[in-house]
Amino acid sequence: MGKTRNIKYQFKYCIDTHFREGMDKHSMKRNGKDNSKIYSYADRKNLIDLSANFANWIKENHAEIKQLKDINSMHIQEFLNEKANSCSRKSLQEYQSHFRKLESLCNNTYNTNVDFHSTVTPISAKNGGGKIRNIMCSDAQYQMLLKTKNSNLKSALVLSKNFGLRASECSKLQYRDIKEDGIYIADSKGKKSRFVKAENKEQQDILQQFRGKKQGRICPIQTGSLQQAFNRECKKQGIHFQNGAFHTLRKNFATAKYKEYREKGETVQQALDSVSHVLGHGSKRNELMKQYICCPLE
Repeated sequence: MGKTRNIKYQFKYCIDTHFREGMDKHSMKRNGKDNSKIYSYADRKNLIDLSANFANWIKENHAEIKQLKDINSMHIQEFLNEKANSCSRKSLQEYQSHFRKLESLCNNTYNTNVDFHSTVTPISAKNGGGKIRNIMCSDAQYQMLLKTKNSNLKSALVLSKNFGLRASECSKLQYRDIKEDGIYIADSKGKKSRFVKAENKEQQDILQQFRGKKQGRICPIQTGSLQQAFNRECKKQGIHFQNGAFHTLRKNFATAKYKEYREKGETVQQALDSVSHVLGHGSKRNELMKQYICCPLE
């Protein structure tokens, strides 16, 4: 890769190298040949426009980067996060698709191994015409709810906000499930079990409050009754959640854990997967996690 070529030129060279005017894309697919080519002027223009825009952004924000091989998915994610302030969700998804194409073109041209695809679509400020669902119970609202005289509700509030438990998990949780280093949640949604480890001092202090106190269930109350108690306390404290109810505590937990994992140095995707696992879900559940994590994915 020539040292005198700037990022914009390097991208354009990759694009033009793989532009095949007049080639039949569908015929290439049928013959099983390499399909990582550009077949139309429209596709070529879209890739050149995005790469030039991104190259200018790199120059302004990461002037130390001079070669394509030094660009990674974290730079792409940062660029997408900034674009989320002015672009629709559909445009952001198209950008990601173009970046995946550029990744293939760069690797084929320069025999490198750049990663432009390990990104997630940030929530658009325009919101793409959809509904914003990620509304969480704030720390201030949580403190207001803790004023409740209902001991079962109070225990459930603490467990959900600090360990991400569902209402149904709070209702079933036994004192014996409280361990020295975390909480064991048995046979939950989808018949799955998981262990939520105490990763900070606040969580460890809460374990000490519950551990070894009694036998039986910590919140001996049905899930529906717990939800009703939560709604009554919200009404009493003048708190209104448009949707989600008790689940808004779980979203508070998810958001806090995401920030914690990012501060520890995990990438956006790694932090999303870490939160997903601690909530009882699998990896690459990005769309679901964006309903839980109520902060910018940066």
